[in-house]
Amino acid sequence: MGSLVRLRIELANTPGSLAHVAAVIGGYGGNIRAIDVQDASGEWAVDEMTVAFDASINLAEVRREIGKSGRARLLSYQTASAVDPMVRMLQRLSQSLTYSPDVRDETLRRAVAELFATPAVWMLSPAEASTYAAARMAMAEPGVAIALETEEALPALGETISGRAALLAVTSGQGDGHIDGMAVLLVARPSTQGFTPTEMTRAEALVALYDALNAMKSQAAVAH
Repeated sequence: MGSLVRLRIELANTPGSLAHVAAVIGGYGGNIRAIDVQDASGEWAVDEMTVAFDASINLAEVRREIGKSGRARLLSYQTASAVDPMVRMLQRLSQSLTYSPDVRDETLRRAVAELFATPAVWMLSPAEASTYAAARMAMAEPGVAIALETEEALPALGETISGRAALLAVTSGQGDGHIDGMAVLLVARPSTQGFTPTEMTRAEALVALYDALNAMKSQAAVAH
C-alpha cells in the first residue's frame, strides 16, 4: 500500500529546477499529484508538492538526492491527505458556525496547523500573546500578518521546534470571549522554513473569514 506525502521544497527560480526535482521524485517511484507554488518572486521559489510514494520509500534518501545538484532542497515532509488542505480548512470553518466560541477557536487552530504543516499553532488572548514581539506588532494592525524570526520561548507545542523559530501572528477582531473582543493567531516553524508571502496572505484571509463567520453567528443569536 502506498503513502501520500506533502513535500515542501525550495528550488532555484530558474528553468529546469522543477524538472530536476520531478526527475528525482520519479526516480524513486513517486507520482506528483499536486503542486502549490508558495513563492516565486525572488532567486529561490518555494513549492509544496503532494506526492504518492510506495510505502517503503526512504524520504531521507530523497532529501539527499534532491539537494545534490545545489539547485533545490527538501525543507520538510509529512503525511498528506487526499483532500486538498485548503478545502479541508474551509470545510472545518464552515462547520464551526454550529460550535461554541472556544470550539471555534480550536477549529481555526487545527485548520491552520494542517494548512501550514506545523503543530505549533495557538489562539491566544491579547494578554497571553503580548509577550511576543510579532503578536504585539499584529495587535497594532488587526488582520495584518506579521512574521519575525525569534528565540523567544514558545508556548506548549513549541517544543516541536528547536533553535531559532519563524513566528507568524495575525490578530482577529472577533474572538468571542477574549479580552477586548480580540484573539491572536500565532504560528511557528523552524526559521529555515519561514513563511512565504503567499502563506502570510492566506493567514490574513483565514482570520478575515473567521471574523466574518463569528459576526454572522453573533447576528443570528441577536435576531433570535
